[in-house]
Amino acid sequence: MSQPSVTTPPQSAPSPAPAAPARPARRAALRKWRARLIVLLLLAAAVLLFLRISNERATDANVIDIGTVTLTAQAIPVETPRPGQVTAVSVVAQQRVTAGQRLGTVEVTSIDSEGEPVVSTVVLEAPRAGIVVDEPVTVGSTLQPGQPFVELYDPSKLTFYAEVPVENLSEIGAGMAAELTAKGREGTVRAVVQRVVPVVQSDVESVAAGSLRLVLLPARGQDVGGLIPGMRYTGTVDTLTGVPGRPRLVPGG
Repeated sequence: MSQPSVTTPPQSAPSPAPAAPARPARRAALRKWRARLIVLLLLAAAVLLFLRISNERATDANVIDIGTVTLTAQAIPVETPRPGQVTAVSVVAQQRVTAGQRLGTVEVTSIDSEGEPVVSTVVLEAPRAGIVVDEPVTVGSTLQPGQPFVELYDPSKLTFYAEVPVENLSEIGAGMAAELTAKGREGTVRAVVQRVVPVVQSDVESVAAGSLRLVLLPARGQDVGGLIPGMRYTGTVDTLTGVPGRPRLVPGG
C-alpha cells in the first residue's frame, strides 16, 4: 500500500534588510558645510579687522595733535574823545547791544573862546553790534582819551588759537580742517586753519619756547555763536585736507 505523498509547502524567500537611514550622512554633510562657513566668517572678520587697523594707523599718521585750543574774541573798546566824568551807565556785563545803542554819558568840560568853562554831555554809543565784555566804569569815574569806558566783542567773529610746536606747524597748511572737543560738551566743533601769528616782543614771555600761535576760524559761525570767549578745547588737524599744493605755514627744515 503506497504512502500518501507529503507536499512540503514552499518556503518564502527571506525579506531584504531595511536600508540604512540617510540621516547620518546628511548630518555629516551639514557639519562639513557649517565648518566651512565658520572658517569663511572667521577669515572675513580677520580681513575686516586688518583693514580697520590699517585705516586707523593711516588716519593717525595724518592727524596732528595741536593741544589746547582757546576760543577768543577781538575787543571793541568804547572810549571818550575828550577827558570827562562819567555821569550815566546804561549797560551791564554780558548784555547784547546794537550798533548805535546808548551805552552811557560823560560830562566834558572845555574852554570857550572867551576863556570860560563850558560843560557838555557826550553820549557814548556802541560802534557796532556786540556783547558787553565786563562791567563798565562806574558813575563818577574820570575818563581820559584812550581809556575804555567799556569793551564789547562781536560774537559772529570769534576765533580759536593754539600754541603749537614749530616742528608740527611745518606739516600744517592754511585751509586744513580741525576738530575741537571740550570736556562736558557734546559734539565736535569744526574749524579751519587760517594762519600763524608772528611773535612780537610783547608776546615773547606768553608763548612757550619753540612754539608759535596758530589761528583757526570756526567752520560754521552758529557752532560758536552762543559760546563765551575763553572756553578751552582739545584740537587735532587733518593734514590730508585743505588745498593741495598750498605751502605749509612754517617751511620744514
